[in-house]
This record gives sequence, structure tokens and C-alpha cells, in this order.
Amino acid sequence: MRLDKSMNKQNKTALITGAGRGLGFEICLQLGKLGYKIILGVRDPSAVGNQINNLEKEQIKCTTLKLDMGDISSIELAVENLTKEISCLDVLVNNAGTFEEDWGTLPSELNFTDLKRTFDVNFFGPYRLTQLLVPLIKKSPQGRIVNISSDMGSLEGINDPNSLVYEVMGPAYQASKVSINSITALFAKELRDTNCKVNSASPGWCKTDMGTDSAPLTVAKGAATPVWLATLPNDGPTGKFFSSTRDKGRMEW
Repeated sequence: MRLDKSMNKQNKTALITGAGRGLGFEICLQLGKLGYKIILGVRDPSAVGNQINNLEKEQIKCTTLKLDMGDISSIELAVENLTKEISCLDVLVNNAGTFEEDWGTLPSELNFTDLKRTFDVNFFGPYRLTQLLVPLIKKSPQGRIVNISSDMGSLEGINDPNSLVYEVMGPAYQASKVSINSITALFAKELRDTNCKVNSASPGWCKTDMGTDSAPLTVAKGAATPVWLATLPNDGPTGKFFSSTRDKGRMEW
């Protein structure tokens, strides 16, 4: 897999949700180094001053957008504000996510509040944001939408005793990622006759707040596949699901 170095990225803009830390910030950093102007979608813009300074030290143009992915009204207001500032959007990375339940929780024992909160952030938020931003993304000559998914959202993996995720149980999180994979394919089908490409990426088990320090992958390695999908050439895939695992690199499910 390759980054498309032929793309003129100097005037391209990327919005990354959950951009204040971990994987989201690393995606900002990597795309910024490729020449993209970065919009950090964060709940509290005043709390990411250090991140902005770090990006600017790398000569990366960046700004913030107040955006709470668990609040539809926040998403709608953010898009309203964004459309006043930009005429098109080249890249959307739906990265923000949450894991609410305890590991090992059985589906029959799942707290419904945890289920709803998980879907609000991991599915309904990205769905609504993508829906509202499609008109701006379609105006880009090379629009790219990347949804951060998980190996745990693979139905094949959930049901395969030989899978790395077979013994994992996190029903709210897993169901939300199955759902995000589904809308990835559906948006890709809708946009198949445009310049837009829509794909999902599992970054693998990374050293983030969610992944903990026990994870085998750095955030830099985890960000590699989302960044690749954000910079796909015109003949790249769409409607696909890719996984960054420790031993397999980028793999299509």
C-alpha cells in the first residue's frame, strides 16, 4: 500500500474527530506533515493548546472545531459553523470513540445506558456528521471519508474460534463497530459515481487511553492505515474494511 504522492495536498483540508489525544492527534500530525490543513474536532477547544502548539512547531496549519460526537445538536452546530469557513472538505476521519462497558460483559447483562452512550458516540455521531458533510466532501476533487473501526467489529472474527477477537466480549462497543462498518459500505455505494471514497480502518491494539500501555502497537503505527486511506489515489478502493494488526499490517477483511 502507498500514499498518493501525486495529490496536491497544499490546499487540502482534513477534519479529524477525537483529535485532542492518542490516535486522533497522531492522525492530525501525520496528515499535517503531508501538507493538509488540519481541523481538530474536539469537545473543548480551550483544552488542546499544547496540541496546537505541537502542530504549529511542525509548520502545520491547524485550527479547532468545537464538536461533541455524543451530542447531535453539537454536531449540527459544528457543521453550520464549519460551512461558513470552508467551501469544501477533502478528508473526514471519524475517529472519536468510547468503550463504556466492562470487558467481559455479556450481552444479556449489558447496561442499556452504556449501550446507548456507546452508540451515540461510535455510531449515531459519525453517521450524522458524515451525512451533513457529504455536500462539502463531494465538492472536493478527491474526497475521502475514513471511519475508525475495530477488528472487534468483524462479524467473521466474532464467530471464528481461530480469530484473535473470538474470546473478546464487549457487546456495546462491538455492535457499534459492526454498525460503522455497515454504513461505510452504504455511503461508499451512494458515492460510488463521485470523486469520494469511503473506507473503514481498524488501527489495531494501540497504546492509547482506551488501549492502555499493554497494547503492542504505537499510535504512529496505528495511524498508518487511516492516513493511507485518507490519501488514497483515484484508483484506490472504496467501501472496504482494513486492519492494522501487529503481524499483518494493512489487511482487507
